[in-house]
Amino acid sequence: MSIKSLSKALPKDPDNPGWVLGWAVVRNAPWSFIDIYASKEVAEIEAARLGEGYSAKYGSHRLGSDDFVSFG
Repeated sequence: MSIKSLSKALPKDPDNPGWVLGWAVVRNAPWSFIDIYASKEVAEIEAARLGEGYSAKYGSHRLGSDDFVSFG
């Protein structure tokens, strides 16, 4: 069972209409965007639950897609 992100409640990215800011759970190879969360702690718990290769990263996500840009 996945932790729900409530992504529509996240702050809007002021530089990109339709995008929100938060902590995403992703896998780099092969690319997989799981979801985006309001807190680093929740994202890290979900990444750990999913296992090896998944990580939590802060950045911007385009709602309704798997587009994500990490800020670091």
